[in-house]
Amino acid sequence: MTDSVRLREALIQAVDQGLGIPGDSVRVAIYERLEISYHIKREEISEKLDRFHEALLDLLGVGAPVMERMIAKNLYCRLGLNFTKHEDWALVDYVDHANAKRSGE
Repeated sequence: MTDSVRLREALIQAVDQGLGIPGDSVRVAIYERLEISYHIKREEISEKLDRFHEALLDLLGVGAPVMERMIAKNLYCRLGLNFTKHEDWALVDYVDHANAKRSGE
């Protein structure tokens, strides 16, 4: 499995777990809204990360950064990386950082 495939799969699993924290019905509702209103399918999240971020901000408001940090923390755990909270980082920043750490930068 290539690094990019592993990262993509780990991200989808982390998103699944993060969105499921409030409950499975909430996760299902968010995925439905992402697909209908934002044209983002679950399996496209890693390729449309900026749009996913914007959609979470729209759907969750002030709760979006909290959700994104939970997703990022789970992603780091799945990749065997140490997570450090950054107040001004969005999920995109965490994913970029994780990718760089795995690439040895």
